[in-house]
Amino acid sequence: MRNHEYKKNLILLAMMGALVSGVTGCSDDDEDKQALEFSSEVEMPISGLAAGDAAENGEQYDYSTLAVFDWKVRDEDAFKPRFGVVERHGDSATVVPLDQSIVNWPDEDRGNDIEAICQIDDTYYLAAESSYFKDKYGRLFLIERDPTQGGLYAGLSLAATYKLTKDPATYDGKSFEGLACAPSDSDDGSYNILLGDRESGDLYWDKIHPMNDIQSGTTQVLDLQPAGRIQASVDWGTNRNISELYYSTAGHSLYGVASFDPDDSPDSPRATMYKSIDTFSLENDAFMQALTGSVNIDVEAVHAFPNHKIEGITAYGATGGMFYGSDDDTDANEYGLVKVQ
Repeated sequence: MRNHEYKKNLILLAMMGALVSGVTGCSDDDEDKQALEFSSEVEMPISGLAAGDAAENGEQYDYSTLAVFDWKVRDEDAFKPRFGVVERHGDSATVVPLDQSIVNWPDEDRGNDIEAICQIDDTYYLAAESSYFKDKYGRLFLIERDPTQGGLYAGLSLAATYKLTKDPATYDGKSFEGLACAPSDSDDGSYNILLGDRESGDLYWDKIHPMNDIQSGTTQVLDLQPAGRIQASVDWGTNRNISELYYSTAGHSLYGVASFDPDDSPDSPRATMYKSIDTFSLENDAFMQALTGSVNIDVEAVHAFPNHKIEGITAYGATGGMFYGSDDDTDANEYGLVKVQ
């Protein structure tokens, strides 16, 4: 009898708990989201992001990312850092620039207007310049790091270089601000890469073989093929279709950002993060080969940023979180983490 009463009390307690949760609107998902999300002002303008390291102190949500900066090879900007580690400390963030002296590349190969970066594996990243300028630049850099915990601070090395094309006029007027990559399912050590043009929303893809390209010791010329286009909704009020791209291998989803650059207007910068509505399989050669320049990649909004021009995103593991960074053309930029589907 006492056991029967005990069970009844447990049921009543469970019902009361469910009722309280329903009234307050609180759930485990809500609590996880609150613990996961944060935003912080940072001085450095961020042009692209890729995964970094877990925090040394073991805090659940403290994690670093590797950022790129779009400084040009001119005047005093020529010697400014092109890469930096963004550290999260609870609800704040710190950008630690990696001095040019610990990025092992020749002066003539120093990056110009690097706008995007993606992680190849634990040891390599691929970073992209926006395009050509007076027939110069238009390069992608295979960057090597020490893969151990905290190894980013030891510096980066230029392992291989790629050129967009043999003829710079091919991409006259293009500005590639989105870059995504995934290991090809051909299982031959190759990676499929995707570049996105800022204004037109045009996508281009090709395949690279990082280990072979390192061993060759020569600059590789890409053979980019059209892979559809992304058009931001007019309701978002943006003027750039692609300010960033990120590919989720686990979800077979292509994420990106459309932004509004106010330029000389009094309006505030803003951005919308989106993802592909249908399955997108960057790692699948047959899928990519079937895309053409006329195919629209339909996207849906997943998060709005009403006051910042977001140019960098990268996922935080499998949590549903997405790190983001803005380039607001000021020293009051934003870095944070939001939960998306």
